[in-house]
Amino acid sequence: MERKSGFIGALFAVLLAVASLQAGAAEQIGRDFNHMATGFPLSGGHAAAACESCHVGGVFKGTPRACDGCHAVGKRVVATPKNDKHIVTDAPCESCHFNTATWLGVRYNHGSAVAGQCMNCHNGRQAAGKAASHSTGNKATKSCDNCHRTFAWTPASWNHAGAAGVCSTCHVNSPDVSTANRKPASHTPAVLKGQLECDSCHNYIGWYPNRYNHNTAAACSSCHLNGVKAVGQPTSHNSFTNWPTECNQCHTTTTTWAGALGAKPVGHIPNDSTASCSSCHIGSGVASGATLHTYVTTYACYICHGSNTAYSGQGQKTARWPNFHESSKNPSATDCSASGCHRPLGSKGATYTKWD
Repeated sequence: MERKSGFIGALFAVLLAVASLQAGAAEQIGRDFNHMATGFPLSGGHAAAACESCHVGGVFKGTPRACDGCHAVGKRVVATPKNDKHIVTDAPCESCHFNTATWLGVRYNHGSAVAGQCMNCHNGRQAAGKAASHSTGNKATKSCDNCHRTFAWTPASWNHAGAAGVCSTCHVNSPDVSTANRKPASHTPAVLKGQLECDSCHNYIGWYPNRYNHNTAAACSSCHLNGVKAVGQPTSHNSFTNWPTECNQCHTTTTTWAGALGAKPVGHIPNDSTASCSSCHIGSGVASGATLHTYVTTYACYICHGSNTAYSGQGQKTARWPNFHESSKNPSATDCSASGCHRPLGSKGATYTKWD
């Protein structure tokens, strides 16, 4: 009996010595071993973990390298496994979890995802599915990637590819868009369908800035007259003697009403009704000579060049002989242009350029 007890004691002593040597070796390895040499760098949570939590029983060879070799139920190495709310997937952990410090910041790599097939996974079982607010219209039937991107659910915006010219299909009364994104009752023009589509003024990035595309040759007054289709004549224009000539008689740009030329001043040179302001007002100057007279051909010369007019120059006294200058050259003439001196292509040279 004593011999047996002595054998057991000796065996226990040997095992204790071996365990002590192993612990010393492990401690030596822990202090000096370069873990980078194994191809598994200790980072994040692994840097602070005790060696024996992964190298169970002092066994180093065969320690798993893949995440799910430890982070799963029933493994030799006990580490945090997927919880019961985790999406159903057999993809490697590192497909979504990009660091070893925390489970947060997870993002699935959609590199293998197929456009238009989001709901193969986002069905509420494998991954988050559509919300209750997506139970009608396009939100219920269309693929997620018509509005959402792979990096987050928000911000969400509809993919408007191929939607040019059909905006009102959704942005009038459709339940597919929120009330805030539908044409309001106060909208101008009052009607869109069949007349103007949303993209005549708006773009799919935002409702503002909203500026009509003036790429047609229609007269301004066809819209800007009574305020029904577009902003019309204000009451301050009621006194303008040249309204409703066209807007572009005074307003020289389609981007703003500011910078308008304004109404003709009192005593303005009379001009043919078809002439626009920009015909004579070129840049910062005013046309003169033959160019100017092109737009006053329906008026007698003495209207501008008679005595006591603002534009008399070397004006004639009256419109009849013998009182207007050089009337002796043609006593029967009733106006300068009939005198033979100042008529178009007259004897003194080019149209209205030679006066003597």
